[in-house]
Amino acid sequence: MDIPHQQQIDSSNIRNPVHFDRVKVFDIVTRVVPSAFFLLVVLLKVNELYAFVIKNQATGQPVSWKFLGDSVSRTSTILFLGLGSVLFLVRLEPIKKARGILPRVMAIAGTFFVALMTFFPRAHLSMTETMLASGLSLIGTGISVFVLAHLGRSFSVMAEARRLVTSGPYRIQRHPLYFFEAVASLGVLVQFFSIYTVVVFLAYCFLQFQRMKNEEAVLESAFPEYQDYKLNTARLIPGLY
Repeated sequence: MDIPHQQQIDSSNIRNPVHFDRVKVFDIVTRVVPSAFFLLVVLLKVNELYAFVIKNQATGQPVSWKFLGDSVSRTSTILFLGLGSVLFLVRLEPIKKARGILPRVMAIAGTFFVALMTFFPRAHLSMTETMLASGLSLIGTGISVFVLAHLGRSFSVMAEARRLVTSGPYRIQRHPLYFFEAVASLGVLVQFFSIYTVVVFLAYCFLQFQRMKNEEAVLESAFPEYQDYKLNTARLIPGLY
């Protein structure tokens, strides 16, 4: 049954070469454009890290734990974005996508919304608060890099199904990447803490929860075994949620 079906698809592509070319062009665009964007952000972050290191050296002060923490946290962010840039290019073809424009809008907004906090003035933090913020950002981003690497070619920003990943961190949580991105974002919130950034952070959390629901609906539709997986794992926090 599978072979004739595949032949039917192939012959359809032959009869509609223009349609086939459009599909291929769209696939290339959806890979290259976000990959290039992430790469651009990586270059900007590398430049920021370089300026940060040079500024610290210019002061002539000895290297502090705060400086090391900030440097490692910034490096982790660069690795996360760089890995995302690569995975956009090599990710698998989706076998199922969420319908409608709203899931796509929420996916894009959820991905970049937290960056709005950085447009507000930095908070005046004590050394302890600064270390807390750096620690949250470092832990959240560092583990996010590990989760993203484990997700590999199944990575997606939109609510799409490529391959069901249930091993590694996904054996414990259904959305470990969202969880640790939120931890890193909490560190950003501390650095730019104000009533306005709290509102931005809460809006970001709302968008992420909606993305989880959209992705789970797509995965459940694409993979029959997802229902059993869903019953045996926590969405975010084992034993609680």
